[in-house]
Order: sequence, then C-alpha cells, then structure tokens
Amino acid sequence: MRVRMASHLLDAAYITKYNRAYELMRALPDDDPRSFSQQASVHCAFCQSAYLQKNSNEKLQIHFSWLFYPWHRWYLYFHERILAKMLNDDTFALPFWNWDNQAIFSPLPNVIPAVFIEKPALVDNTRAPSHQPPTLVDLTYSGKPGGLDPEQQRAENNNLMHQELVSGAKTPSLFFGQAYRAGDANAPGPGSVERAPHTAVHLWTGGDMGNFGTAGRDPIFYSHHANVDRLWNVWKSLGGRRKDITDPDWLNAEFVFYDENATLIKVKVGDAVSTEKLRYTYQNVPNPWITHISSPLSISIAGTKPVSSNGVASPAAAEATSLLEEIEEFGEEVEGKFKQLAGSAFQSKVKRPVKDLFRTLKKQITDEELEEVLVIQGVEVPSDKISKFDVFINLPDANDKTSINIPEFAGTFVNVPHLGMAPGMNRKATLRIGIGDKLEQLGIKDVSSIVVTLVPKGQGKDVPIVIKGIKIEYE
Repeated sequence: MRVRMASHLLDAAYITKYNRAYELMRALPDDDPRSFSQQASVHCAFCQSAYLQKNSNEKLQIHFSWLFYPWHRWYLYFHERILAKMLNDDTFALPFWNWDNQAIFSPLPNVIPAVFIEKPALVDNTRAPSHQPPTLVDLTYSGKPGGLDPEQQRAENNNLMHQELVSGAKTPSLFFGQAYRAGDANAPGPGSVERAPHTAVHLWTGGDMGNFGTAGRDPIFYSHHANVDRLWNVWKSLGGRRKDITDPDWLNAEFVFYDENATLIKVKVGDAVSTEKLRYTYQNVPNPWITHISSPLSISIAGTKPVSSNGVASPAAAEATSLLEEIEEFGEEVEGKFKQLAGSAFQSKVKRPVKDLFRTLKKQITDEELEEVLVIQGVEVPSDKISKFDVFINLPDANDKTSINIPEFAGTFVNVPHLGMAPGMNRKATLRIGIGDKLEQLGIKDVSSIVVTLVPKGQGKDVPIVIKGIKIEYE
C-alpha cells in the first residue's frame, strides 16, 4: 500500500526522490505518452473538449459533472505509476498539498509548499508572484486579493470547507456533480468541491494553474488534485447519505490512459471508488473545518418572523418583514427569461415547496435524510474569463465585501478560463446547493419563503453572468 504524504511534511530523502522522478519524466522524448509534456496535454485535451463521446457527435468534457472526481483519480493514478516507473520504486506516491489545513504551526500547510519553490523539476515560474509564502492560500479566491488578515483568511477558508463538504454536500449528487450520460450535449453542473475550493486554488496559484488548458504543466497541479482526491475519502467518512454513486451509467463510464509501460489501458469509474483497491492511502492529517462554526450575523430575514442568526427574534422585525415583501420572486426557468449579473448583487424571493408531498414519493428516505436544495438554473458565463458569484440566504444587503464566514453564506460558483475557447463561447451549468443545515442554523426551517442574494465578486465582478431561474427542490 503506497502512502500519499502531506507535501509540507516530506523529509529530505523523499523530497530528493520526488524531484528526481520529475527530472526523469521531463527527460523523456516529447512523443512518449509518459513524458511531462504529454501528461500535461492529457488534462488539456479532456477539459478542452478535444474528444467526441463514443458513438456520438457530442464532445466529451470531464469538468462540471459527476465525471470530475473519478476521471481525475484515474489521471493521477497513472501519472503516479509513471513516476514510480521512472524511479524503479513501486512504493513512490504523490504527495498532497494540504491547503485545507489552516494550522498556524510551521511548516504551514496552507501556503505553497517549499518543495515546489526550491526543487527545480517542481518549479513553475508562471505562478502568481504575490502568492509566494508566507501568503496563505485563499480558498475563496476570485482573481483579486481579498485583503484579509491571516486570522480572517483562515476563518473564511474553514467556513468554505465546512459548507462545501459538510453542510452543503449531504448527498452524492451535491458532492460529485450532476449526471452526465452518454450522448448528453453539455456537462450539466459541478459538485461542491469542484466549484470551490478546487477551482479557487487553481486561480489563486495563477500562471499555468490558472487555466485548465495549461494547468497540467505545473507539477503542483498533481499535488493539488491529490488533496482534492483525499477529500473524496474524507467526505465519505462523514456518514449519512455521503456515499458513492450507484447509477450504472456512472459506474460503467470508461476512459483510456497510457500506463507506466506506455500501454493504452481502458478503465471504468466503478474500479476507482476504492483507493485501497488501487493500492494507495493518505497520511492522516487533521480536518478541523469539519466542526467549524461560522461567526453570527446580527439580523436574518425569515419570512413573517425575522430572526437573528442565533435564532433570537430580531428587534428589527417590522423593517425586515417589509423588506422581504418588497423583494420580487424571479421564479423558475422559463423560455425567454433571464437575468444578467454584471457588477451588482441580485436578490430574489424563493418559495419553498411543501416537504410532505415530496416525502410521499421518496419513502425510502427519512425526514432527517431528505435534503433541501437551492437550484440556480441556466447559469451561463464566458468560457475564456474568470467569473465568480457567492450565494447568501436572507441577506439582501450582501455585497462583494461581505464575509463568507457567516451563517448566511450558502455557497459559490467559480469559473476557470479554458485555453483555446473562442471569445463568445459560454460555459453553461446548473448550480445546486444543499441548504437544509443552513436553514436550521438560521432558525428559519418553518418559513414559506427565503431571500436569495447572488453577489458577483473579484476579477470577474463585471463579467456578464446570466441566470435563468431560481427554485428550491428536495432530494
């Protein structure tokens, strides 16, 4: 069993071996499928729609759907095996960049690890110069510095992690992303971790990492995705409905990769759900974000009974109630209707469907397991530009300065540019966020409507972001 270690905790001997593996990979001829340039091009091809789906004229995309996690697991598996072959060392395993760990002790896990700065074969000179250590990784990054001090940054990082892996990802579809079946014309929408922190770390690292078409050219990419892969195991360990997908269309989806012997191998998603069967595991590290509690905000609107975020009736009840009444309902997606976000926040009242009616159709799911899901329909963003918006519940005054370390923060949407995508081409998706825990935390489980605020942020604040509907459903 190979053990993937935290990159900030590697000893000198392993660092030497790690650097040597990439020296040997970089020395291979460019036409060797195991060479570093070819390995980088694998990610470029699969994320740039270079291939058609089998028996279809539709292009294949491995982001923005339930294929994201298993495809990247297989990609790293073969990349790791090639490196091991270069070293003639079957025990070699890729280290993981432990950016979710907000520990304050040296060596810091949530900065670019020293090995990627000091060892020549692991360096990429295109990375953002301002994000070198001791600058902390910003898991909420949107293309511009957030201006937070280290304590605030760690708090926001922890809340982002808690929301995207614990509170907002209680079902397989919320975590992995939406179903993407053979013949589908468009990858329908990403899971929670793919949106952020995964995407934010790409943008924050910058340079090659800041574009999906070039990300594989930076050796830190593989360490970054090793941590993303580790979080799949962590998520399953949290229990409840957090289990692998059982749909045959997911389990039987196939990909091809070159192995360590330059032999083309066909693999299935179903063979990648267990890291033990793939003969690797991860070093145990703390995950304190699992139990993170966000800072309270003073007032939250709650239908006809506004409450503060600690569940106590608000003294501004009359004002808050009138504000809720003034906000219009955008409604579900219908032909010809859309809203463009460009530089300013958008608020909408959203009605909650009757839970009991849904439960009669899903008797195998208990009331405690049924998850309430906020659905942002028809999201369209330019494929070649950074764009991001945050989602808040019952906080109509939220803006691009509003902290996400509050109970009202529900989730985020982030787009990384795609190299080679022509100007004018749009990325289309549906954003789905679990909000059951959020409504309970805010003390508004029994209200008939909530207010949803979408806030464009960062470098892409003025990028035209289109949405076509907002609704709530149960899963």
